[in-house]
Amino acid sequence: TQIDNIYHASRRGIMVRESLVRALPTDDPLFNDPRQAGEGYPFDNLQMSSLRPGTPVYTLTKSKDQRWQYVVSPAVTGWVHSEDIASTDQKFITQWVLLAHKQLGAFINAPVSVHVAGVYYFTGRPGTILPFRHQRAGQFLIAAPVRGSNGRAFIHWVWLSGNEFTAMPWKMTPENIAVLMKAMYGAPYGWGNFNFYNDCSAEIRSLLMPFGIFLPRHSSAQVEAAGRVVDLSHKSPQMRIDYLTRYGKPFTTLVYIPGHIMLYIGNTTMNGQVVPMTYQNIWGLRPNHANSRSIIGEAVFLPLLRFYPESPELISLAGKVLFKLGYIE
Repeated sequence: TQIDNIYHASRRGIMVRESLVRALPTDDPLFNDPRQAGEGYPFDNLQMSSLRPGTPVYTLTKSKDQRWQYVVSPAVTGWVHSEDIASTDQKFITQWVLLAHKQLGAFINAPVSVHVAGVYYFTGRPGTILPFRHQRAGQFLIAAPVRGSNGRAFIHWVWLSGNEFTAMPWKMTPENIAVLMKAMYGAPYGWGNFNFYNDCSAEIRSLLMPFGIFLPRHSSAQVEAAGRVVDLSHKSPQMRIDYLTRYGKPFTTLVYIPGHIMLYIGNTTMNGQVVPMTYQNIWGLRPNHANSRSIIGEAVFLPLLRFYPESPELISLAGKVLFKLGYIE
């Protein structure tokens, strides 16, 4: 396949369902040695991310069998299934943009099956945002992008409950954050959105998006995108914990360590000691010898401790070579 450097308006499109973004045009996974810690499932080396319904894309090229398209989106590039995309003309784009400028909303529950009269369209979950037209009696009439038989996009209007969808930006209250966390907590870890599950950065991005906070896709970029960054890498693990306990702002402080990000949500007391609590989607913790993992594998509430009494051989998340706080201001 070839990629030219000429812009073609006909290559504009919109995602009509969730789609896994692949490094190569294949669904087959590429795992490293599963006998090694941190390799094997779910770390598919070809899995880049996922795209949500309603995401605008531009197709650079297609596979020879036409089954795959290599697309550029606002957050990621890669191969997606052709049937997950509908082409868009200027009329559709103008209509969609006008609707989005008027009223934009977000899914606040998961998974939400969007269907009408027995016809399934797509699955929505936090991180999916769509325009809506009407709001009444706790319901929203959302614009669902649909692929027609000719491959072109059109809008189908679908009513959703206020327990599933809300207007953006949602007011950032502890109660509303709790609604989202309740929907997302306990979901399996998915490297690069493997099987449409979140990894650490996708979890935080999806959690904050309904409130109108748009973060980049990758953890290192997320912390740098915060309004203010405090680098505590030169401090000891205990000093890092103490600083976060004292100066952290619940729900708007990102905690970044190499390859991982979490959200500070406040302090709690354990064994008479005040410690910071985090929300994160994490695969596991490493021991000192690094040849195994203590697997967590899901979205959890986890205190940030200097060591873990149950397993003192595990390396503290506060003890990594890098430790940065990003304040969303």
